[in-house]
Amino acid sequence: MASKKTTSGYKLDGGWQYGIDVDKNSRKVQCKYCQKILNGGIDCSKHHLTYTQKDVESCQRVPEDVKKMILNILVKNQEATEKKRKIFQYIEKDRDNDEGNEISSMNKEKRIVSGSGSTQTTINQLLKKI
Repeated sequence: MASKKTTSGYKLDGGWQYGIDVDKNSRKVQCKYCQKILNGGIDCSKHHLTYTQKDVESCQRVPEDVKKMILNILVKNQEATEKKRKIFQYIEKDRDNDEGNEISSMNKEKRIVSGSGSTQTTINQLLKKI
């Protein structure tokens, strides 16, 4: 997935201030510190700068403050991903329970439940439940 851009073309990911988009397709990124070209996009570049992934060669020239800042970005992204995963698991569990309840109520009342009177649960409501 290519990184998002604003209308002015500036890429939103904080890692872009330390890498250059080589082919203008966001998949090849050149490190501004060691000039190494990485084929895994900006995420690969961030791992290159922070020494966090064994299949990416680490940058020996990155300053310690930049390394800490990029590592902080990676941690926040990982936490956001984990939070989304938990929300989707909760949604699936809730959906499965709702389907079970509908089947149960159909059997008890001998009628089919139409979804016309129901409302959709919002993400905010799910977060409050969690």
